[in-house]
Parts: sequence; structure tokens; C-alpha cells
Amino acid sequence: MKHTNAQLSLLVARESVKLQSYIDFLKKTKHQNQLSQWIILLGVKLEKIKNIVHVWEVGHLTSSLVSAAMTGSSLTHSPHHVTILVILDLSQPEILWTTFEEALSVVRNAMKMSYDDKIIQELKKQRIKERKKIVEKEIDPFPMRLCFIGGKYDQFKDLDLDKQELVGKTLRAVAHILGASLYYHSAKDKSLLRRTKDLLSYYGFGTQFSDIKCTDFEKPLAISAGTDSFSSIDLQFPQTRPSAILDTIKQIYVTHIPQESRSNEIILEDPSNDPNFNEPIIDRLRTQREEEINILLHDMLEGRIPQIPIPDPS
Repeated sequence: MKHTNAQLSLLVARESVKLQSYIDFLKKTKHQNQLSQWIILLGVKLEKIKNIVHVWEVGHLTSSLVSAAMTGSSLTHSPHHVTILVILDLSQPEILWTTFEEALSVVRNAMKMSYDDKIIQELKKQRIKERKKIVEKEIDPFPMRLCFIGGKYDQFKDLDLDKQELVGKTLRAVAHILGASLYYHSAKDKSLLRRTKDLLSYYGFGTQFSDIKCTDFEKPLAISAGTDSFSSIDLQFPQTRPSAILDTIKQIYVTHIPQESRSNEIILEDPSNDPNFNEPIIDRLRTQREEEINILLHDMLEGRIPQIPIPDPS
């Protein structure tokens, strides 16, 4: 199938970070007359081909869900046009690293499930070419465009300054290693909300983005991919391979901010498989509806229907 020139953004976050504020801006911009919501699969679709963006919101971190979004997007989009936005909760430093690791693992596995090795290597080469300066040997860019958004900055800024600095250095370091961008966000700060709207519009529509860099840990960080450096971050770790550096950064972070144990949590790739909630009739109806949605989604992406019809609940 021929790919369009449309852009796609994939939002990945844990349930504690509400994503609706990141999507609502689409309803308030100049593209409003082109907007048609479809709730199935938590997406936003713009109808006109000349200005089109698909936003897939993935709140439950499983490789299968993220892979489904990637695979679905590949029907109409080149992987080169996909941007993954990983949204982290700054207000909970005690689970921040755990969430980051989980999100990165899920996204990496989903990418391998969705694309073959040749495509992944092509993506990685393109990412290296896009960098604005020489790639340091410790850098291992993530093959797909990646952006970390630190949410709830309004709560984070009230934390101890030493903790703010450690979180900032840690996120800067991992973003730099992965060739990702990093921006802090708060839905309660007008300037940050405006910047996030502009950022999503930039990723989605290719509009102009006033990318003013900020590395001051007492202010909301704003660092685009490829513009940071280890010397500027000032974290002490040996010059070695990227995976070893990530391990060192982790040890520095968790030593100062121990992560809450999740050993008692049972994390299922598909929560519907939980034996404690066995509902055969509901499961059968759900499977039937998923099959219908897959057919309708394919027809919509092929242009045979304008949108997925949503049954009247009455």
C-alpha cells in the first residue's frame, strides 16, 4: 500500500498521567473544522489528506497494545513519520525510573514486533543523520523519533531542589543517550501548556516550533534531540557502551531515590486474561467486537468508509 505523507504521534504513559490535555489542543486549533473524533482504539483522526495526523493514546503499558498502534499506522504511514511520546510523572520520583524502564522496554519490544530488522536499521541510520552535531560514541539513538514529556511540573517544582536536580540530570542523560527530546509540562501552567501544544502541532503537522533550550534545573527543562552533551549534564560515569551508562545512571538515581517495589503487582500483557475475572460471555462478545473493529479500521484506512461507526447505546 502507498504510504501518505501524514504524521503520526503515539502517546505512551502510565495511568497516573492524564493524557487528555495533550490531545484536547487538536480541538481548539485552526484544524478544528477537519477534526472528527473516533473513540474506538482511543484515536484522533483528521479527514483531509493534506493536513492529517493520527494520535494513538496507549495508557496501559503492554508491547501488544503499542505494537497494534505501530502496525495499524504502517497501513498508511512510513515508520519514518512516526513520533513516540513517552509521558512520565515528575511528581512521583519514587516510581520514575521504574516507569521509564518499563516504557522503554515496551516500546522497544513493540517496535521489534512491528518492523523487521532491515527497517529498524534504516530508521537508526536516519536518526543518526538527523543529529545536529557529531554523535558521541556513548550515544545509541533509538531507531524511531522519541520524545520524553515530564508531566505534572506544577507539583514537581515544589519538591526538594536536590531531588529536582537529580531527576533533571537523569532524564537529560537518558534522553541524550537515546537521541530523544525532553520537555517538562504542566496543564496548570499557561506557558508550558502552550509549548506542549506547539510541540504536538510540530510533530503532527510540521508547523514552526520555537525551540528555546532550557537546562536550568530550577526551571522547566526544554531540550531538543541532539542539542545536549554529557559534559553539560555533569553526571559522573565512565565512558563506555550506552547500555552500561544506562545501568550506571540507574544506580546513581535509585541510590538517592529508592524505587517503590512492584513485586506484589501482577502485570498481565492482557488484563482480560486475569483468572480472577473470568467472564466467558463477555469475553466472547469482546472478541467478536474486536474482530468487527479490525475489519472496520482496515476499511477506514483504505478509504472505503469515512470513520468507524459507533453503535447507539440505546
